[in-house]
Amino acid sequence: MKHFALVVFTLVLAVQALVANVAHAKEIYFDSKWTLWQNADILIWTPDKEPPIDPKEFCLSLRRYNSGIGEPKCRLFGEWGRDSVAMRYATWLSNNMEQGLDAHYLKARHPAMMTKIQSVEDKIVLFVADKGNVLQIAIFDETSLEPKSAGTVAKKADKIAMGDEIADAFFDRHTTRRLSKEERLKRESEPDDLYKETPTFRSWAGISAGYAQAQVPFTPYSWYKRHIRSRVGNYRVTRDSVSLWNFMDDSTPLFTLYAGGIWFGFIGGEIFYRYSNHAVKTDDRDSVYEELDHWNFAQHEIGMNVMFARTFSPLKWLDLHLFAFIGFQYSFYSEDIELKDSDDKPSIEYETRFKTEDPYKGALLGFGTQCVFLQHYGLSVRTGISSRGKDVYVEPSPEAASEPTTIGTSTVDWFISVGLEYHWTPFK
Repeated sequence: MKHFALVVFTLVLAVQALVANVAHAKEIYFDSKWTLWQNADILIWTPDKEPPIDPKEFCLSLRRYNSGIGEPKCRLFGEWGRDSVAMRYATWLSNNMEQGLDAHYLKARHPAMMTKIQSVEDKIVLFVADKGNVLQIAIFDETSLEPKSAGTVAKKADKIAMGDEIADAFFDRHTTRRLSKEERLKRESEPDDLYKETPTFRSWAGISAGYAQAQVPFTPYSWYKRHIRSRVGNYRVTRDSVSLWNFMDDSTPLFTLYAGGIWFGFIGGEIFYRYSNHAVKTDDRDSVYEELDHWNFAQHEIGMNVMFARTFSPLKWLDLHLFAFIGFQYSFYSEDIELKDSDDKPSIEYETRFKTEDPYKGALLGFGTQCVFLQHYGLSVRTGISSRGKDVYVEPSPEAASEPTTIGTSTVDWFISVGLEYHWTPFK
């Protein structure tokens, strides 16, 4: 039994040692995004007298672990190995590289060393230093004065296995073709997609469908229940004539035609026409409506917005235009009413029913975004609050009770819409 326990204990220790060795086989301190070019030139730079890895075998390791790398070239970086400034920096780098250290602290600061790194065009410098049980690894290219990646791998006697370990830990990246010098110069002269020059004027036209209601989201229902629950009796009687929504259905689909433009990607304007249809909220308990077939009001609105925008280009084929708008509108109502039997004489209440006045004036306030694909095809979403009303100059007279009622001195609603647009730039 004692022998069995001893065997089990030995196995546990062996497993723990194996796990520890695997866990410490490689350790990445930091790994910035960087590109491994196809057919890359790898310059192996080491402060040691004997290079810890074989350049030819390391190139074969790269090809084994990255099939898209093409035909890499690997050699010892003798130019830096014979340079006193480079070797002092290599020794300092080896002594100061450790876990938890930010890449910025390993930055080359000697002017001569900075020049050397920046002059390594189209090549990748692989720093390798022997620290006994591990090899320190750091990778440089001409785009940064600090290592792009750094860490350690466990040292092995077999240099082929050693090269495989480094290639697997630090070079397992997707490759892409390195641009030629002429292509890079051309690319540098092109505007950045995120900060490209904004056209002088951008215009669009669109059509949208949406929904409107009296209640503004996230506001108390008690503010609107008087309008929403209101019913029209006797063709003209409600609890309040202040809002149109005391007489008509406050929630309805709406449709919009619009066109606009933005100057220098910042300020612009838009004109629009909106249509919606509202049923009158008749009181079904009132027997006077037995003669009525239907009673609706078509709402026609024309107006203009002033817009303030900000443009972003997250993708080459996508532009995002965030905007806010403020504007005014005029609202006109077209009555559609019909009796069940047109030959019968209508009631007195029918003849004295409430009337709308034209035009109602109002304001709009809101925000939205335009997603423009391939510079022309847009999808727009916007939301806001609109108002309409009539100025009241005199107090209503009690003797005017038999006259048609003027309604809608103050009407407010919330709307949201989604539109399809076409964008173009008439001049740049």
